[in-house]
Amino acid sequence: MNGKFVLRAAVAAIVGASLCACGFAVAGCDDGDGSTRSVVSYVSSDKSQTYSSTADVVEAVADSVVEITTESVTTQWGMQYIVSGAGSGVIVGEGDDGTYSIITNHHVIDGANDIMVRMRNGEEFDAELVASDDSADIAVITIECDEQLTMATWGDSDSLRVGEDLIAIGNPLGSLGGTVTKGILSATDRTIVVEDYPMTLLQTDTAINPGNSGGGLFNMKGELIGIVNAKTSDEEVEGICFAIPANDARKAYDDLLTYGYIEGRAAFPIEVTEGSITSGINSSESVVYITSVGSNVAEGTFKQYDRIYKIGDQKITTLASYNQAIASLTPGEEVTVEVYRGRVQGGFFGSSISFDDEPTTFTVTPVQYGAN
Repeated sequence: MNGKFVLRAAVAAIVGASLCACGFAVAGCDDGDGSTRSVVSYVSSDKSQTYSSTADVVEAVADSVVEITTESVTTQWGMQYIVSGAGSGVIVGEGDDGTYSIITNHHVIDGANDIMVRMRNGEEFDAELVASDDSADIAVITIECDEQLTMATWGDSDSLRVGEDLIAIGNPLGSLGGTVTKGILSATDRTIVVEDYPMTLLQTDTAINPGNSGGGLFNMKGELIGIVNAKTSDEEVEGICFAIPANDARKAYDDLLTYGYIEGRAAFPIEVTEGSITSGINSSESVVYITSVGSNVAEGTFKQYDRIYKIGDQKITTLASYNQAIASLTPGEEVTVEVYRGRVQGGFFGSSISFDDEPTTFTVTPVQYGAN
């Protein structure tokens, strides 16, 4: 398939400018002072009811899906602009302190200064970001509400069968909250690269549009079996849309709520970017090199401007291949890394990076991603 996979992020626009009853799971959430609070998330059971119609499913679950609008500040040419965005979310947890937890996509709230949640009945609430993870594309936000709100019930995405009827509820175009679309499950484990991160997703032909991101994908039992997050960008392609499987989304949700990061995720204390180097006449080669290193980088390992050539046995040529290699590691595991040492050179046409001809090899231990 030649279509490019992209995250269908919330619709964004510059809006202003200024000069200057099933089982349940309990997660312990640290409130910052060392204390924890209990958060209840409902989980389906084998005896979950199958509804006879789409209308019955929608009636049961639609109130659990919310609209999300965001505002962020960006600076261009010395001026600050307020950029608005819109997406969707699903209420999946109730705290013992009057708060409700909402799962959405990382790309819906990424960079937001203000987050607002609108319920199906029109009520609006200011939301707080709990934690977010870009590679999982999952974020958790909370709202405070004295009323009893409808929560979605987690389904088991591992038990899905291709061809099952699915229902998506979300906020397409950022202005059509509560929109319902229906399709089938096209595949259960499509591994694709979405904005430089490899993801294994559910594929569906259910109609998905910008603004649906973070919304719910439900089966005919009314169970939440996926969080909508991607579709193809090729104009010639129709009906190829994707969602994060509920089991993966729930694991990320529980970890973000409890720890503020996803357990078991490895990282190097470096920042990288993708660039290109001339590899011959009229040809170039894509490379990944280090833009900065953390203060806790072990002596004799990474340096700024290193070109990362190999991590273990995997050759690194793109950010996607770098992220895939990192995803195969666990914190504390020793791995051999090969780099080509680089240096910045100045010239008439600006600065460039040149790399050594021979690789430097060392062993390094990745740390827990996101942990302080």
